[in-house]
Amino acid sequence: MVDASIVVKWFLPVEREPDGVLARSVIGRLAMRTTALAVHEVGNVLTLHSGWPAEKISAALDLLLEVCGDPLELHPEDHRTAAELALAHDLTFYDSSYAAIARRVGRRLLSADSDLVAPGLAVGLSTALGPE
Repeated sequence: MVDASIVVKWFLPVEREPDGVLARSVIGRLAMRTTALAVHEVGNVLTLHSGWPAEKISAALDLLLEVCGDPLELHPEDHRTAAELALAHDLTFYDSSYAAIARRVGRRLLSADSDLVAPGLAVGLSTALGPE
């Protein structure tokens, strides 16, 4: 499962995004899902920082859904897990919700966010791809 920190690297210029090329290389190599929150977060980043028109932002979000399928929602049973993870690791509830959903569906979380990777709630790109 990928969070928004990975997905934005698919769309923003690689010069601006560390590991942008590596992030793009996971498309088609890993089975990926994402969350509804990621769609909102990516839409927000592209709207504020890409300089793209609405049509191109919409196309990018459509591509995200094509790659990852229907986004996973935060369910009521995820609320406690997300809150516990947020409190235990000094995270936002937004960030911890990715980890809570990944736990519920039994998937690894792929993230470029060190706040999620450092405590082991997610794996980074190089770990997910393993040795070349």
